[in-house]
Amino acid sequence: MNPEENRFQFSLLQLLVVALIIAILSGAAILYAQRSREQARRASCAVKMKQLAISLHLFHDNQQTFPASAFYHDGQDLGRHNVNVKTVVPGQGGTAATRAPYSFWVRVLPYFGSGQVYDSINFVRDEAFDKHNAPLAATVYPVFICPSFPSGDQSRARDYDAFSRGGPRPALTQYKALGATTLTVLQNSAFATAKNGDGGVLHPYARYTFNDIGAPASTAWLCETREERYAAWWDGTTISIPGFDPQIDSTGQATTPAYGAAIWARPAGQKPVFIPAVMFGGAEDMQWGPSSFHPGLINHAMVDTEVRAIALDIDPKVYASLITRRSDDDAPASGP
Repeated sequence: MNPEENRFQFSLLQLLVVALIIAILSGAAILYAQRSREQARRASCAVKMKQLAISLHLFHDNQQTFPASAFYHDGQDLGRHNVNVKTVVPGQGGTAATRAPYSFWVRVLPYFGSGQVYDSINFVRDEAFDKHNAPLAATVYPVFICPSFPSGDQSRARDYDAFSRGGPRPALTQYKALGATTLTVLQNSAFATAKNGDGGVLHPYARYTFNDIGAPASTAWLCETREERYAAWWDGTTISIPGFDPQIDSTGQATTPAYGAAIWARPAGQKPVFIPAVMFGGAEDMQWGPSSFHPGLINHAMVDTEVRAIALDIDPKVYASLITRRSDDDAPASGP
């Protein structure tokens, strides 16, 4: 064999080694690109949450109070109307004691550039789910959508079908009010008025000012959610959620994982722990509380408008301290 020709010949083993190196480098490049894209999506999510938190501050500047998480056409919260949130059906009208309220996001529309939409809402009948409001409720606002959310923009809950009348169901948001530590606290007006309790800043039964918040920099009031059914930005019935499993008591001494921690860090294929929607009067299950599609963490907006990425393995007691308005539990957020 000509020595000159032999210099350019490779053995099968050498070719396999080269192919393996190329495959490893390509895989690493793809993984890096995926991580970079997710980091960009997470950063964009944080920017949106900060924008929404600032809009709540603008509301406070104008109204001298933060909004309750749910309200009626006169601007009053559920407590003023003596409505029990347990009897309210998402997407339904009804009697004065059961009609569904508007979400606080509706009140905040003018403060992130959607004042014309707010002005076009039919508040006459005091019902969020009056048929004339269906097109407005179905409006998708990009600021409400996390870039990492892979599903559609409209709710998948059948409860809204009567309201939508064959049209699109109400549009989703991935940003909900973190209204209380537990479902019991969220649904009880007595906790909303307690000076030092387990209620959050955006509670359905009360409105608060800065003076009511002990440590704004260490109080979370907005969180992400993966919920695809009961997460309509329009619906005040389900826009505020608790941070913990409903079975945890309301003492703040949590002994089981918080929402967003181990409960939602289950292996693929296993169901999450559900919040039974019957507690909200709905026909289906609300599947997710604080949760996200960001690996290992969930973005939370604090009252000072900063957005923190809170790790899934945060200690439950620390997480409880971040939710309440109390000044004696200003523990720092835990994140990667």
